[in-house]
Amino acid sequence: MLIPSPSPSPSPNPNQSAQIVSRSLLWKRMACLMILSSLLLFGGVPPYTMADGPAGPAPVLTEKDYINGKLPTYLEWQATKGKSFGDAAALQARISVDATAYTAVSDETHFTKTDNGLLWKDGESWIDYQLTIPEDGLYNLGVVYESADDAVTDIIRGVYIDGELPFLEADNIRLKHKFVYQGYPLKRDEFGNDILPQSTIVKEQQDVRLADYTADITPLKWYFSKGVHTVRLVNQQSAMLLKSLYADSPLQIPAYAEVARDYGATAQNGDFVQLVEAEQMSAKSNTSIQLQSVSDALISPDPEGLIHYNAMGGEQFRISGQWAEWEIEVPETGLYELGFKFKQAFLNNSYTNESIMIDGQTPFKELLDVQFAYSKSWGWAGKSLADKQGKPFLIRLTKGKHTVRISPTAAPMKPIYEGLLRNLNRISALEQRIRKVTGNYERSYTSGGNVDLNRDWQLEKYIPDIEERLTEIETDLTGLADRLSGLTIGESDVESSFRAAAYEFNNMKSRIRQIPSELQLFATTQQKLSSWAFRMLDQPLMLDYLWVSQPGADLPRMAPNMWQKLGNTAVNFYRSFLIDYNFTRDDPKAIDVWVNRGRNYVRLIQQLADETFTPETGIHVNVNIVPDPNMLILGNLAGDQPDAALGVDGGVVGDFAMRGALADLTKMPGYNDAIQAFNPGAMRVFHYDGGNYALPETQNFKIMMYRTDILDQLGLKPPQTWEDVYTMLPTLQQSGHEFFYTPADYLSFLYQNGAELYSKDGLVSGLDTDEAFKGFKQWTQLFTLFQLPKEVPSFFNHFRLGDMPIGITDFNTYLLTQVAAPEIAGKWQIAPIPGNMDEKSGTILRWAGGPLQAGIIYEKSEKQELAWKFLRWWTSEKTQVRFGNDIEAVYGPEYRWNSANMDAFSKLPWPRSQLSAILEQWKWYKEAPNVPGGYFTARQLVFAWQNVVAANAVPREELDKAIIAINQEMARKQVEFNMRDSVGKVLHPIDIPDVPSPGKGEEP
Repeated sequence: MLIPSPSPSPSPNPNQSAQIVSRSLLWKRMACLMILSSLLLFGGVPPYTMADGPAGPAPVLTEKDYINGKLPTYLEWQATKGKSFGDAAALQARISVDATAYTAVSDETHFTKTDNGLLWKDGESWIDYQLTIPEDGLYNLGVVYESADDAVTDIIRGVYIDGELPFLEADNIRLKHKFVYQGYPLKRDEFGNDILPQSTIVKEQQDVRLADYTADITPLKWYFSKGVHTVRLVNQQSAMLLKSLYADSPLQIPAYAEVARDYGATAQNGDFVQLVEAEQMSAKSNTSIQLQSVSDALISPDPEGLIHYNAMGGEQFRISGQWAEWEIEVPETGLYELGFKFKQAFLNNSYTNESIMIDGQTPFKELLDVQFAYSKSWGWAGKSLADKQGKPFLIRLTKGKHTVRISPTAAPMKPIYEGLLRNLNRISALEQRIRKVTGNYERSYTSGGNVDLNRDWQLEKYIPDIEERLTEIETDLTGLADRLSGLTIGESDVESSFRAAAYEFNNMKSRIRQIPSELQLFATTQQKLSSWAFRMLDQPLMLDYLWVSQPGADLPRMAPNMWQKLGNTAVNFYRSFLIDYNFTRDDPKAIDVWVNRGRNYVRLIQQLADETFTPETGIHVNVNIVPDPNMLILGNLAGDQPDAALGVDGGVVGDFAMRGALADLTKMPGYNDAIQAFNPGAMRVFHYDGGNYALPETQNFKIMMYRTDILDQLGLKPPQTWEDVYTMLPTLQQSGHEFFYTPADYLSFLYQNGAELYSKDGLVSGLDTDEAFKGFKQWTQLFTLFQLPKEVPSFFNHFRLGDMPIGITDFNTYLLTQVAAPEIAGKWQIAPIPGNMDEKSGTILRWAGGPLQAGIIYEKSEKQELAWKFLRWWTSEKTQVRFGNDIEAVYGPEYRWNSANMDAFSKLPWPRSQLSAILEQWKWYKEAPNVPGGYFTARQLVFAWQNVVAANAVPREELDKAIIAINQEMARKQVEFNMRDSVGKVLHPIDIPDVPSPGKGEEP
């Protein structure tokens, strides 16, 4: 680590037992506790001032309630340490230090002094500055900076004050770029559809106070005592041109009533109205903020159903801190009203919260948080910026042009969100305590596990504070539900879930001795509650247009009348018979490329090809979607196949190659140079009989995920070898936890023991060796001798709940955890999978495979050379980096692109703390080769595993049976493919590429 770890004072143990008291005294204490809890609900974190609705009470927090147990969130810090500090008095001038006047850096090679500031290159690095603070108090920190390159990902920095992180959000401060669209009106394709314009970064100076708009609707406050302090900025992501760092007294934004007093005379009515179409953004913070084509935003929908971008936002404008900006122009200096035509049909019975700025400033407090209400009809609505009584706010604007910026903020929901995480932790801790008392470590969603149902469990004796803890959960959830009711329209689904969970825990207090037989309630309740964490902070909003008007002007109609609705319905019904939703491109001069992926991917590939490949090569491309992968097979049989195809599964490549359907890429010019970008263990999947028939696009990988909080609590470290796993299993299992390994994954154990699936000539199984038996035995013993769970419907859910705090999983589960489990953010990490120690070299062999998707060229294509140029372009580092960044920027991190190009992979926006582990495991990638009849290998090995694990069969006998069956099927298929004659004589062996050592890997 380049930075010292913060050392907060230790938190009290939440599981510390209370003294045993008599039943009467316990009831008195409970009554007092409930009264006190009710009073405390109105203290703690101050509620946010809402423009259109009240905020409910928040519970008092202590350090034992810190969500991650070590470092407080910003709200937790405010409610504990921060509440004793006041805002610093207004400064005559901000305390600023030039970017080049640093006191220390991690490595000078990451920094370059220029005439325009300090160029801070991307990479693991930090820089120190000293600020002299005139008096104790809370300050804002800010930076003046420019974008340094064309990267589309946010600039992320960690901020340490005198060597420590004051709160969790300080380690993830996001600074935005500025993007503009290239030109209006929009261009159209050959079908008449609008072409989504490119977003171009604007490198201009930005002056930004550091903020996290999920935590607060105003910039973050940092405590400084009087004197000299060191502020360390740590590079978490992206380069930047840093110009200065500064501290300033917190912003003081007046209320509207205070601003309005300065207006003087009553505003003059007029008839000026200017509409600005939402799709005509003048600037935006992220490329993911996209234009939308919405039929009901049009008074007259296009009868042909073509794509015309007429709105913006929706699910792609939902993340706190993003912003979009429009330019308005008024004819004279005066007071104006501002409003929006919007659709909020995304958050059921809830408001979307947005901050509004005019010319880069918030004119009054009420615009810090503007609520856009959910529409039960899912229709459009109009909203003038107005007070609670509906009286429009008046905004003073000088004659000429101005900018209006709107930005989602989840700050009003953040206390609810953190309360949810807090109670999930409490529920998990209580469940663990009960399991330790009862010895019931079996988790089931349908039963109580292995508990003795006839035993009378005196839990009060072993957990004296159990009723207190149940009350704490029930009271807190009820308080959160009450607070949530002030932020919603009626009872939302989240509020209902909170109240249902509170009811369950309240009921448990009356049947404490029955809880051990009802432990499944803890798991199901945690599942239901945690499912809301994924979307709770999202603030999606779609805009059709915004307007600025003089008071009294006639505003446009926001919703269609009855006749317009009927006409719109009729047109939509009519065009449903006419629309080709795939908009199949059919240029006869172009090469045809079929893509076995979703429409989002296909359109972006076509856009990239039109933008870069065609201008560079002069080759036109028809990129079309294949909704059913069977079309690749059927098209080949019918003679109606493309020139190339993308998104083809690795196994399909082998099947096609055996049947002569694919072009041998080794005959293409520059093939040896092209394959240098890929892992050798991946390339052998596409090898058959001396030829190579595909280039990989995406590569899945195995990785070990582990919960740092639980392993630390148990005193365990991530295992390096399988011997380490065997050593840690007793501690895990005795504390009610399990280690996860996918039962059907045999490759790792075979390869890590030096075995191969087939002989070098590809004619027989390679499992009849001592190494193979050793691997098979090690695989089966994991589930017999060491009793790992044999059936796990969802490791992801068990990992979230904590009963499986460590396991071997794949890229999909890793990404799902990154995106959909925010409640455990900061509590888990990844590492290369365990391996077997090679005694000769002293190296841990970590071999593992994973599915691949590839690009192929058909043998019957008359444009093979053109298709090869396209395939090389598509799998190149430059294109893969561009595509990976674009797809994630447009559609979000859940679309993370796991490129098979090793150089490109390391340049995509992976968390730097995890990229090293992924790349280390990547070096050990080795998949099964393709041979005729090879499908029988997986089938027979799984059968053998089932017999050993479920039926107590002898491992050696079952492996021998599998080998016989595999060899018989391989021989049968070899006759079909003319590798043997009808009596079994070998006519034509094939070659199996060897991968004896790990790949080169890449530097993160």
